[in-house]
Formats: sequence, structure tokens, C-alpha cells
Amino acid sequence: MFNRSGLQQAWNHIAQQQLASAQPDSEVVAFVEHLSPQFPLGASVLDVGCGQGRNALYLSQRGFAVHGCDLSPVAIKAAKVRVHKKRARVSFQIADLVHLPYADSSFAVAVCVHMLPYHLRADLTKGVRELRRILQPGGWLYLDLLDHTDREYGHGQQLEPHTFLDPSGLPLHFSSRQEINELLPGFALKRATKLELGANSPPRMAWIIWATKLPDPRMKING
Repeated sequence: MFNRSGLQQAWNHIAQQQLASAQPDSEVVAFVEHLSPQFPLGASVLDVGCGQGRNALYLSQRGFAVHGCDLSPVAIKAAKVRVHKKRARVSFQIADLVHLPYADSSFAVAVCVHMLPYHLRADLTKGVRELRRILQPGGWLYLDLLDHTDREYGHGQQLEPHTFLDPSGLPLHFSSRQEINELLPGFALKRATKLELGANSPPRMAWIIWATKLPDPRMKING
């Protein structure tokens, strides 16, 4: 049985071993380029699983008010150094996806890049629920998920259906198109595109998701 108490240690190890990319994720850039005309200068954005801050820095440079959070203190420390060197402004915080330390309806946009698949299905569901909670009504969500056709599907110990133990010690979950619909109650799905990502051979097979938060149903008043 997987014990999620080791998640922070695993993410710290990854942050220590991996070289930080100098460029923002190209799909995040495309998302922002498409949506930025809809948002005023200084609109609030949350980068969940921000890692060493490449996307948070880009978002700040585009004029957004950016908060970044990550479970790894090592990654957060590196992100602060990166942003400071570029004289940008981002507020960083150590936080777990399933318990985000932000008030309801705090952000106009949330992005979650290369992080959601590294959860058990139950935590993935909780995490998406948290992302919806912190978004304003009509707020935009960007996330990516790995598809069943990804090259790593079936590798490692199976922890539950479609979830396997990654060599890093993290669970790695693979999603179908049907599951994407199941994961997003309370959202209007705007785009679900399966793409080959990365320079690796073979590339990773991922779903790129754009969605907007639907308003909560109005409470019925008796009498």
C-alpha cells in the first residue's frame, strides 16, 4: 500500500537532481497567449506544483499577480532564487495539492503542470476539487494528465487501476478521455487535446485540459 507521507521527500529528491528548465512550458504559453486579452493587468494566478518557478516567473513577467506553491521546500527555495534574480514578484508557499492554503474564489486562473498525474486517483480527485474551490466563478484552469497510451503505462508496481509506482517513488496515474469528464464536475470543459510532449523518444502522451469553473448551484430556500 502506498504511503503518501513520503511524497515530500520524493519531490525534494527530484528537485535536487533535475536541472531547472530556463523556459516556460510551451503549452502554458499557448494557454496564456489565448486568454490574456480576457484578464485585466494584475489578475491573480496560482501555479500549483510550481517546481523551481519557470512558469510562475513567465506569468509574473506577463503582468499577472502570481502565487506559486509546491510540496517541496527544495523547489520553493530554488524558485525564490530564480525570481529574485530576474527582479520579478511572485509569492511562494509550501503546500499540498489536496489541502491548498488559499481562501475560496481567490484566483482568476490556476495552472497545474506535470504534477497531477503523480497522485493516486482519490488524491487526484481531491486536488481537482481544491483547484475548483480556489478559483473564482468563471475562472480558468489549465492542467495536464498522462494518457493510457503513454510509454510508461504498466511499468512498475500497480497500486490501483491505471496507477503504477514510478521509479522516483511517486504514484503515476494514467487517465482516459472518459475519466477526464469524471474528474471535472463543476467545470465547463473548453479543450481536451491529446498531444505528444517533450523531446524524449518516444515522447510522453498527455492530455492538455482547459476548463472554466461553473457557478455553484443556487441553494433552494424552503418556504
